[in-house]
Amino acid sequence: MTLKIFYNELDASDFVECEYKCLLTEWLRIREQHPSARLYKDSICVSNDVTPKTREQAWELRNAIGKYQVLCHAKEPLTLGIVAAVFAVGTAVYTYMNMPQLGDMPSDVGGSPNNSLAQRQNKHRVNGRVADIYGKQKSTPDLVGTVVRYYKDNVQTEECILSIGTGYFDIDESKIKEGETPVNKIEGASVSIYEPGQSIISDSPQIVIGQPFIELPIVAKQVSSIDGKQTLIPPNNDWVKYNNVVLSDNKITVAETQSTTTDYEWSGVGGGFFERMTGTLYADFTRVFASGEQVVISNAIFGNVGNANISGNTDIGMDGVLTIATKTDIANPDKYQKISIASLLVNDATHGSIDLAGDFAVETISKAGGPGAYIYELTLRSDYTEINSNFDLLTADGVAVISAVLTDNDDNIDLSGTYTIASVAAAELTLVDPASVNSDWNRLGELTAQQATDFLSKQVEFRGSKENYIGWYYAGSRDSTGFILNFLAANGIFEGDNAKQVAVEIEYQMVVDGMPSGPIMKHGEVMQGTANNRNPVGITIKRDLPNSGPFRFRAKRVNDNGDSANLIDDVIFESAYSFYESKQPVYPYDTIVRLRRMAIGSGTNASEFNLEVHRKLDTPDGFKATSNFADIVPAMATDTFIGRMTPDEIDSADFRAVADQIADYFGTDTACEFNYTFDDKYASYQEMVFTVAQAVFCTAHRENSQHYFKFERETPNSLLLFNHRSMKPESLTVTEMFGIQDGYDGVELKWRDPNDNYAEAVIKLPDDLQTNYKTIEVAGVTSYVQAYFLAYRAWNKLRYNRKAIEFGAYGEADLVTRKDRIAVVDSTVPILCSGEVEQQDGIVLTLGYPVDLDPVKSYVIQLQIKDGYVDVIDIVQQINDYQIEIARIPLIPLVTQGNIHTMFNIVEALDAEADAYLIEEKSASSLFESTVSASSYDRRYYKNDFDYKNGLISA
Repeated sequence: MTLKIFYNELDASDFVECEYKCLLTEWLRIREQHPSARLYKDSICVSNDVTPKTREQAWELRNAIGKYQVLCHAKEPLTLGIVAAVFAVGTAVYTYMNMPQLGDMPSDVGGSPNNSLAQRQNKHRVNGRVADIYGKQKSTPDLVGTVVRYYKDNVQTEECILSIGTGYFDIDESKIKEGETPVNKIEGASVSIYEPGQSIISDSPQIVIGQPFIELPIVAKQVSSIDGKQTLIPPNNDWVKYNNVVLSDNKITVAETQSTTTDYEWSGVGGGFFERMTGTLYADFTRVFASGEQVVISNAIFGNVGNANISGNTDIGMDGVLTIATKTDIANPDKYQKISIASLLVNDATHGSIDLAGDFAVETISKAGGPGAYIYELTLRSDYTEINSNFDLLTADGVAVISAVLTDNDDNIDLSGTYTIASVAAAELTLVDPASVNSDWNRLGELTAQQATDFLSKQVEFRGSKENYIGWYYAGSRDSTGFILNFLAANGIFEGDNAKQVAVEIEYQMVVDGMPSGPIMKHGEVMQGTANNRNPVGITIKRDLPNSGPFRFRAKRVNDNGDSANLIDDVIFESAYSFYESKQPVYPYDTIVRLRRMAIGSGTNASEFNLEVHRKLDTPDGFKATSNFADIVPAMATDTFIGRMTPDEIDSADFRAVADQIADYFGTDTACEFNYTFDDKYASYQEMVFTVAQAVFCTAHRENSQHYFKFERETPNSLLLFNHRSMKPESLTVTEMFGIQDGYDGVELKWRDPNDNYAEAVIKLPDDLQTNYKTIEVAGVTSYVQAYFLAYRAWNKLRYNRKAIEFGAYGEADLVTRKDRIAVVDSTVPILCSGEVEQQDGIVLTLGYPVDLDPVKSYVIQLQIKDGYVDVIDIVQQINDYQIEIARIPLIPLVTQGNIHTMFNIVEALDAEADAYLIEEKSASSLFESTVSASSYDRRYYKNDFDYKNGLISA
């Protein structure tokens, strides 16, 4: 004689089991400590509640024998689901139903692009769930970190890390794509895929395309203040142009009023204006310049000797000597002091094509040859490698074709140059020793009256020389060890036939406790353009910090290429990142992708790197890729982050048996497949299992601490009989439907077609001509045959369902769940006879209620068998008012002893299925009571299940 005491109705493991000699003594002790306790004989259910209500009933417990159970806190209502799930006694069943749709996740979490119908882009899902892929899917992996973009040989390149999802996958290398283009067909693209637990710098990844990754990735954070809208302004961007200019000694004087053709422009950082005057313009140097600053003077040339164009085959010496063969006859070439080379491309054996364009000073120019064949030898000034460092790349003398202009002729007095301002007035600038910068200032005494007069008509340009920094910007964290800055000339850098350059300089400094600290470090780079070429020119400056931590930075443009209408040299500060080297070389649970490719989306994350993956799981045939739900559900159940169950709670053999049953029933293994990505971090294991069950024609159950799937199919027997003994009095409501419910005229079922890039496909029944379809979206279905069966079942249930019922049920309802077939005695109409069997004597049954059968009609008796189904037996004859003879003995002996007897219902044989129903919903209403909603059962629901076997459809 045993007594089991449950102290916590929410934890079935919290109990004490003991032997008792006198049940009354034990009961009184328990009730003293737990006044709300209840006592049950054998199993816990309403019908077995023997809690004494009177002194006499309590006194009877002195002689009690057998097994008893106690709920110490049974006074508080328990939902039926909790009782069945927690205690799992008898044949109590737990079903996963009435659960939220997986798509109804809170708005703060984005779904995996795997499940998206549009805009399948690689993206960050901050605080989202790592994709749990089961079966075969087109995967658009999630970004693990920031996409880092940088320039290499003027091509914007990006690197990123992505997560395919939890687990191991079988991956077809030929189906790894960017959009619809195979990655192995994209020049320069590199992909490495690493299995869980494998180092992301391993020399043997699961898949390698292109160049391997040999260094740990960087963890970067983009600086949001840099958005690609900041333009690097030249240092001498602020300028004025004046005529009637007089230069003497160290002074520049202009007429206070200027002609109407004069343009005046000023543009500083953060603002500016432009004036094209149509009236009188008053000169005012003070609006642009200040003492101590520099001024860049252009076109301050006395004399009329023009520049000379020169082109032809050229020998290029590594020592800076150019020998040009040309037909051009240039008078007194030795008087030119500079050469502006627009085009000079030489092929080097080591470094390939080298661009030697630039503006160079000339030490000497000599001329030889005669008409039609002149030879000019130019020796560049020693600083030519500073003007264009590509000269240092030459490994041997070369030959190329030059296009250039000789400038700065000695017969002119050219006072152009950059000078320091001593003082400034509205119409006068005083310079600091200009002759020390340009010796031509010492030649002002050589000017003729005509030259001085002609000079007054020239417009001389005066440019300021300011450090137009962009910044300071603050960035980084305590882990930051470096930064990346990207600069872009989107339309190239050139002036017609002349290639130009833009020099960029950055400054950076550490920040401690929010304050700049330590030395300001500098670094510069040159962006080299190409003549007549609008291809983008980009550079990346990547620097390591002297120590880890926050920092600040700024950038400026160092040079100015002038203001020619043909000049294109705008450069923007495109993006900036702080970074540190990743500290996670291994991802223990996820399959990881490292990707390097040309940037997509011009600075956005609008990329669609995708691949087809097939999840590997334990199967009876080993660890391999599978879509069979019989492999998927046990894997989900025992996953330490999902089901958290032990293997002994999962009857894997039963799942495989159900899968075999489904495949045999429909005639195809695809009916057992499930292919889906779970991405909602709020989705429970129960919701996930319910989703799988829906896709494979099953309902999910839990019984006696194990859970399993029950295949819904045509069945001749009901599982449970409900009559007035097991139904709440006057709770039954019956709804007769004339026509299809809610006015639907068809069904449209949506699924994913892998043959159409996993796009959404739709099956419409009965045809495509209806106007009010009932829409059904199923997750995990990627087979036409599987979708076909689901669609027809939905359509057949919609058009053949003619009755719906709802009633309150007692504890017996614990034994059934959704999609179970039950028999319900309709007490709203006259019935023949229903009740309990009082006695069984072979094939003679003694009933608890009188019966009056018409001898000319055929009848059957429905008997609720304790094994969990309804046995339907023909009635041979009525013996008397309370006894009948049946055609055979029941499959299991009937219960005729104790408080609860076998229930029965007698109907005409023609109406044997009229009281059969399918449970649509069941919910707990109070302690050991449930509300059951059901629809009439009709075998025509399943009439299309054999269309594949019969050759009416194909996969």
